[in-house]
Amino acid sequence: MIDDRVKSDYYSSVAKFTKRSNIMRKMKKVMVLLAAVLVAAMLGGCGGSFDASQYVKALLDNSYKGDSEAFVKEKVGTKEEAEKLYIEGIDTEMASITDQTQVSEELEAEFRTVLQDVYKNVKYTVGDAEKKDSKTYEVEVKCEKMNIFGPTMESFYAAAEAYDGDTEDDAALNEAVVTMLKDSFKETLANVTYGDAESVTVRVELVNNVWTPNEADILTLQESLFDTEAASMTP
Repeated sequence: MIDDRVKSDYYSSVAKFTKRSNIMRKMKKVMVLLAAVLVAAMLGGCGGSFDASQYVKALLDNSYKGDSEAFVKEKVGTKEEAEKLYIEGIDTEMASITDQTQVSEELEAEFRTVLQDVYKNVKYTVGDAEKKDSKTYEVEVKCEKMNIFGPTMESFYAAAEAYDGDTEDDAALNEAVVTMLKDSFKETLANVTYGDAESVTVRVELVNNVWTPNEADILTLQESLFDTEAASMTP
């Protein structure tokens, strides 16, 4: 059984991880979106007709679901560029997990798959765009908040309380703790629930001749997709 001191250390570490991961998730998504916008500019995405609604959908679908169909159709970039952006985003998120905790390559790969599954299950519907002026569109996105972090943390802490394995070997303990966290995410995702749909307005603004999603609006969107307020809960 994990003694109280070690348990406290791990609870603190996991709370810090989930909070850090949540922040990195927000920033990673913004960076991926902005990177995609720059690609669009280089490919001439700023010229001619511009569909802000489909543009936002293309960026969200690629960032969360790894679905490049709209990304390619709207000429944001090629399929290869879309895949590269998606992989880089997942790599950034995984780095937040493995940065200070050494785990086996097999476990890291399993956690990566779970992380991708979480993202693929986000629920949003991109509505029509309204042109406000020559440099601004507003796009309504309806989000159903995924209740993933709260139940995951409850499950994880229950597993930690019941753990009766080796606590002397740091490597083995790290592996066990991250496995518990991974399994808790999987368990929650299998029966995940969602909140009622809420509308978020995402402004798409012409900045230096590049159509750019408003950063503050993207962060608000993140908060509406996940129960981030529960991400750093401790027992």
